[in-house]
Amino acid sequence: MLRTVTWLLDILAAVRSLPDLTRRRQVAAYEVSGPITVYIRAAHSRVTVQRTTEHRVQVECDLRQAFGWQWTTERDDAGIYVVLKRRPVVGSLSYADLTLTVPSDAYLVFHLTPGSVHLQDFEGRLSVAPMGEQAAPHASTSE
Repeated sequence: MLRTVTWLLDILAAVRSLPDLTRRRQVAAYEVSGPITVYIRAAHSRVTVQRTTEHRVQVECDLRQAFGWQWTTERDDAGIYVVLKRRPVVGSLSYADLTLTVPSDAYLVFHLTPGSVHLQDFEGRLSVAPMGEQAAPHASTSE
């Protein structure tokens, strides 16, 4: 009887730790010296943007069901690229939270399929382009 209770307690402890086993946190950081463009392409993700006075771009990614993700970051002369793609089949239940910390002069480009963007402590002007190719072009006239 004692062996059965111990075995059940071991199973319960293993089940409780499963969410921690399937989560992974990844961080990538880049020092920048001037205005930079940061491209984010992600599926089933929530992106939180924080501005900083430091000349640094940092991407923190909290991956749920981490085995279902492909994660890549790269940098070149045009900017910093972050690609977060779900793997076929095993990634169908995966979700990610990205925290993007960027300098105030960074230009941000998002391609989310689907996803959401949250701006923390935002102040200033924000422009959002129309969605899709079917959107009507903007025309301005001056008189």
